[in-house]
Amino acid sequence: MFSLNESLDISNVVDCKVQYTQWLQQHSDDVIVLDAACVNRVDAAGLQLLVSFHHSARVAGKDLQFQNVSETLEEGLKVLGLDSILMGAQ
Repeated sequence: MFSLNESLDISNVVDCKVQYTQWLQQHSDDVIVLDAACVNRVDAAGLQLLVSFHHSARVAGKDLQFQNVSETLEEGLKVLGLDSILMGAQ
């Protein structure tokens, strides 16, 4: 299980992308489990990053599963209508 960063926003989206790409490359299972409990700040750039990560995982033949989704992340996903895309991946 991998833990998402506390802040998924424009200030760190590039660093997070590098980290998530490494996760994708080093994880050999068909499912990547992401613990989202500590996410306490998210913006559109952070949500776009998660959608991109979801797409990259699918292309690599892997599924993402989110666990312990924080209220902050859940609200952000709902506002942009992304909850069905990312949370539906469970």
